[in-house]
Amino acid sequence: MVAGGARGQARRGGDLRGAQALYARAAELRERTGDSRGAASDQNNLALISQTLGDWDAARQAFEGALALNRRWGRDEPAAANLTNLGNLASLASDYAEAAARYAEALELYRARGDRVDAALVLHNLGLLDLARGDYRAALANLTQALAIYRETGPVVEAIGVRRDLATVIAATGNLQGALVQLDRAERLAAGRAVPLGLRAALALSRADLAAQFNALPEATRRYGEAGRLFRRLGDAAGVAAAQRGIGVVLLLEEEYGRAETALQLARGAAERSGEARDAALVRLLVGYAQRYRGDTAAARRTLLQALDTLQALGDPVGEASAFRALGDLELQAGVPLAAESLYHSGLARLGSRLAPGVAWALHFGLGRALRSRGALPEAADELSAAITGLEGVSGSLMVEERRAAFLADKWDVYVQLALVEAARGHVVAAFAASEHLRARQMLDLLARGRVAPGPDAVPGPLVAREQDLRRRISTLTRELEAGGTTGSGFRGPVLLGPSADAAREALARAQEAYAALLLEIRESQPRYAALVTGDVAPPEQLMRRLGPDEALIEYLVSDSTTVAFVVTADTLAALDLNVGHHELLTLVDFARGTLTRPRPAGGTVPVWRAPLRQLYRDLITPIEATGLLAGKRALLIAPHAELHYLPFAALLAGTAPDQYLVSRYRVTDIPSATVWLRLRERAVEPAPPGVLALAPHAQTLPASVAEVTAIGRIFGPQARVLVGAAASEPAFRELAPAQGIVHFATYGVLNKDNPLFSFVELTPRGADDGRLEVHEVFGLTLQARLVVLSACRTALGSGAFVDVPGGDDWVGLVRAFLYAGASNVLATLWPVEDRATARLMERFYTELAAGRSESEALAAAQRWSLSNPATAHPFYWAGFTLSGR
Repeated sequence: MVAGGARGQARRGGDLRGAQALYARAAELRERTGDSRGAASDQNNLALISQTLGDWDAARQAFEGALALNRRWGRDEPAAANLTNLGNLASLASDYAEAAARYAEALELYRARGDRVDAALVLHNLGLLDLARGDYRAALANLTQALAIYRETGPVVEAIGVRRDLATVIAATGNLQGALVQLDRAERLAAGRAVPLGLRAALALSRADLAAQFNALPEATRRYGEAGRLFRRLGDAAGVAAAQRGIGVVLLLEEEYGRAETALQLARGAAERSGEARDAALVRLLVGYAQRYRGDTAAARRTLLQALDTLQALGDPVGEASAFRALGDLELQAGVPLAAESLYHSGLARLGSRLAPGVAWALHFGLGRALRSRGALPEAADELSAAITGLEGVSGSLMVEERRAAFLADKWDVYVQLALVEAARGHVVAAFAASEHLRARQMLDLLARGRVAPGPDAVPGPLVAREQDLRRRISTLTRELEAGGTTGSGFRGPVLLGPSADAAREALARAQEAYAALLLEIRESQPRYAALVTGDVAPPEQLMRRLGPDEALIEYLVSDSTTVAFVVTADTLAALDLNVGHHELLTLVDFARGTLTRPRPAGGTVPVWRAPLRQLYRDLITPIEATGLLAGKRALLIAPHAELHYLPFAALLAGTAPDQYLVSRYRVTDIPSATVWLRLRERAVEPAPPGVLALAPHAQTLPASVAEVTAIGRIFGPQARVLVGAAASEPAFRELAPAQGIVHFATYGVLNKDNPLFSFVELTPRGADDGRLEVHEVFGLTLQARLVVLSACRTALGSGAFVDVPGGDDWVGLVRAFLYAGASNVLATLWPVEDRATARLMERFYTELAAGRSESEALAAAQRWSLSNPATAHPFYWAGFTLSGR
């Protein structure tokens, strides 16, 4: 009794060394007195303390001593506990074979006794062991068995932990939808319960990992920070290292390579100090990537080889394959494709038939690039196709189109590489199909699914309540942040947000983030989303049949090394190598936009924008004209790529003085992709209604907007409904717009780059409506309009989850939202436009439209009219207007 009391005091006081010594003495004393049960218990406790102190040899010896005593006296239950502890210790030491053997013995004993709860604990541990060994199928089987038991017997906290680990394994197998489901269920079970702090930290870490996979980097950063803070409170060094690793991954994705290396080195050190050899090796792989991208290839090679050695020693085949991939990427960058090929092949061989699509597709992609670099084009095409198959197997698990687009947002280069390979082989149709696959996938899939409009009873009540609460919170926070309107500059720019606390801005961003996530959750709860629906890429023959004799469709594909233009006419499909790379185009587009959007006063210096616009014409248009493919063509349907989305094509300059703009030769329409353009044309079978709705809510701050909509009313007469000031409210729009053939907004537009679902066009608030017609609301509309005009600020631009222009050009913007809602065409702006000049251009546009011209003809005529007037000849006044649609 005295020894037991002393042990308790030592442990409560944190004197683990003292407790270790007392347990050792007590165990000897109990054995001498014949108390074998007590001796075994003391040995087990001694082992646990030694393990905590990092003295694993002493811990193993004590566990084995306790096990021997319990076996000698036939005590199966404590023997099974000793075996479980030995398995845990072996797993910590990365002795996976020993851990598996000990767990198997323990499981057999628990099952023989009918002890299901402890059997579930061992199954959970076996699942985690399988995860570390890269055997995801076995991990799934063991964790699923453990969860089934806990669902019947409890405790709920254990079920939450298993679901969290199941989410990790399921994500590793490529089933991201299943991972989301398991993690959502785990978090719902944890809500309102007294869940241990460590489990809450683990849930935050898993949510951060998934957010990073979906390229939701702000959310991932926030969640990793939350997990790190919780782990620090617990003193869990391994957990802190995992959260720090996640921060490093986000910095890598943000291309902050120096900061990423610093964060990852901290994570590596913490993992090593915690004895987590596998975690430390996996972090080394990430450190190697950071070193490679910042140009230190020698350090990267050393780091990656160290990681490979460790992973080989541990017997982690998936980790080894990842290391081979990283080394292959390094050799390919160094210009040694044969060495890279060998490494990629080694990675694929080590992976074998294991279910690890996230690693497999990257190995195939790397191998395809290596083969292309040495001219082995057929083999390169095969490997790149295999990479795409693996990628789409992962994205195909996701029910909702937005999630698929988010996952693919940083992976589109594999499609670009395949298109370039097929074009080099002369396989123009295959190259064009690859180009189509990488653009506007979200919109194409949405169009393929059609509208999902559930009744109010179809959405679970708790989701409805959360939606209403979040909307109220967003409205309240937005009102608090607004600083009273605009600058009065006469530009249709965004509402300015005044000086407010950073905490309020952060609260608004989080509320919007939560609302966007809730919208996806609501959609995923609908039965129609249980089946995957994807849009098929249209074959060129269908496009040719739809094109008129005076139309040409040009689809650009931009890569680091070159740009390819696919040209489709009524009788031809061609692919042209334009010999201009991404960096050169980016520089020209940035320079041109920077000068175009700042018109100089009369009498100023010679405009500097002419030179880049002429060079862009020579790069992007002249090679196509030289082939004769544009002979007799008057209409260009242009599918941009990358930064070309920001380029006002109408303003490109042909030849030398006098100025001859592209719009002087052709009328121009932007299209998301060739296939989306075709689907929009196929959809527009019924004639649009004759009505016109024109809204100008800001009569005081944008006085020319009143003249603009008044002119529309005059041009269209009784067919027009003109709403000015307070009458131009959001409820009025919702009531009237579905029956209109033309809807015109003369107001402010605001681009929300952090959460593009909350970009909006501003109307007048009334009642419960806040006056902000946001992107996510537009997706829920049903319109019949032949034309929607967004005569506002930068409404043509969207914003992606990863960068300003995602590689797949798949962003959520007002233009695409209105197209999805039913509009056939959308006229919008690329930059803030001047109020009075816009009113005059719009009046001319509608005059042409009322005279029977098509939308593209009317816009070209209005832009040419502006060109003819010296006061508005500068491209600033007319080139920012772009027409998108059919």
